[in-house]
Amino acid sequence: IILELYFVGENMSKFAERLSELMSESQLNQKMLAEKIEISETSLSHYLQDKHAPTVESLIKIADFFRCSTDYLLGREEDNGELNFKSCPPFSKQIDFLKDYYKVKPYQIYNGTDISKSCYYDWKSGKRQPSLDNIIRLADIFGCRIDFVLGRES
Repeated sequence: IILELYFVGENMSKFAERLSELMSESQLNQKMLAEKIEISETSLSHYLQDKHAPTVESLIKIADFFRCSTDYLLGREEDNGELNFKSCPPFSKQIDFLKDYYKVKPYQIYNGTDISKSCYYDWKSGKRQPSLDNIIRLADIFGCRIDFVLGRES
């Protein structure tokens, strides 16, 4: 299975572990959290059992609810300081911001990440949103936090 190849293994296990810890600390069960963040209980159950990676939208909802970084949830950071994040801009605008901020050409983004050219231009036009896998690739190629790629932080 090629789907979510970049996210499997330790990343997914760490996400499930962190989510479970945060739920326990907040004394929330799956049903309660699912209702509060408006995702299906089945999806939440799959995340907790390492069966599926979260969508970018679900990841942001979970991070916003627990006031933590997406990087912390995914096991890319060890500290979970309570932070305030801004709402994510449309990714069609964010990809332009990233391109300008890092002073790169579009081809440098899609050639350096295994992201297809058509996928990149679909993001730019707003036709589709990036997968979590691609968000992680972008954070890795730019050497930045996932929250920065998403536009949650300045």
